[in-house]
Amino acid sequence: MPAMGSMSYRIAIVYHSAGGNTKALAEAIASQLPEAEIYRMSEFDLRTLPDYDALIVGTYTWGNGELPAKSAALYEELEQLPIASLKTGVFGTGETNYNHFCGAVDHFRDMLFAKSQLLVTLKIEQMYQDSDLSRLQKFASFFQG
Repeated sequence: MPAMGSMSYRIAIVYHSAGGNTKALAEAIASQLPEAEIYRMSEFDLRTLPDYDALIVGTYTWGNGELPAKSAALYEELEQLPIASLKTGVFGTGETNYNHFCGAVDHFRDMLFAKSQLLVTLKIEQMYQDSDLSRLQKFASFFQG
């Protein structure tokens, strides 16, 4: 733990996963960012958001590009908060056979682009593979140092 008053860069990774793909991706991103703290959306207290320098949101996509209910609730709450100085990123999993591949990522991207300092987005087909590792590392690099 850093000493009280020391300057540390705090990152919250907040995700919602149904089948485990987005959870696995969140954990893989967290493994690239040792300073990150990882939370399920249902466990993250938005009142602690001012304690963080960066927020990384992960979600799967529901139906034809929609936000799942838990992700929609976070989206609506974030939209109301003063987060202009917050660095943000969005990642998600989806299936390319839908017209709106990872549409939930696009919804978060557009809102966070307007409301915060959006750094990067990442879309992965279903479960991330070793072939996705370089993209995952590049995503994480936006939040390092």
